[in-house]
Amino acid sequence: MRIFLIDFENVHSEGMTGVDNLTEDDEVVIFYSINADSVSFELLHRLMFCKAKLSYFKIRRGGRNALDFQLATYLGYLISARSDAEFYLISKDNGFDFAVDFWETGYIDVKPSIKRFINVKGVLAHFAAEAKKTAAETKKTAVAPKTAERGDPVEPSAPSVVTDEDEADVNRLLSDSKSSHELYISTVKWFGQKKGVEIYRNIKSRFFTKKTVV
Repeated sequence: MRIFLIDFENVHSEGMTGVDNLTEDDEVVIFYSINADSVSFELLHRLMFCKAKLSYFKIRRGGRNALDFQLATYLGYLISARSDAEFYLISKDNGFDFAVDFWETGYIDVKPSIKRFINVKGVLAHFAAEAKKTAAETKKTAVAPKTAERGDPVEPSAPSVVTDEDEADVNRLLSDSKSSHELYISTVKWFGQKKGVEIYRNIKSRFFTKKTVV
């Protein structure tokens, strides 16, 4: 569940942009004061179509930062009562970041998810970006290497190096072969089909280098 705590005194109607796109699983708590207790017709329209649970707190006792202190206090109460929820502070006031930092310090065992945005729309954009990222990672993980169809030739993977025991034979085959095809035939004949193919794939570049130098 997502719980939005709105510092309406700070963000006014603009901070509520996107509220009409919330779901029944969301909850919106609006803190307002005598300094900010009116809404635009546009916001009223959005609230009418908002599916989230809405609740309001009017700050009855004024004073500097009164709303901020009461919102932060209520946040602490919600964290205790609804620790499984995700909390979103909607405010331009970066002073709330100190409250977020406190919960992230690890002083208390409970470590809730708290983030601050300047409007509801920003939270929804954050979720959309995270969903897109997750989908891309899932798609990447799901893409497995293509396996050979039944009847298709399966080419063995080449070893990273030719062993010391094979080096003398490899040098002789490289020296005696007049073409890459001849090198392939000679290598497979000498080392056997599976090992010969692997060694040929490993040394064919050396054959072309040798011919170029010559």
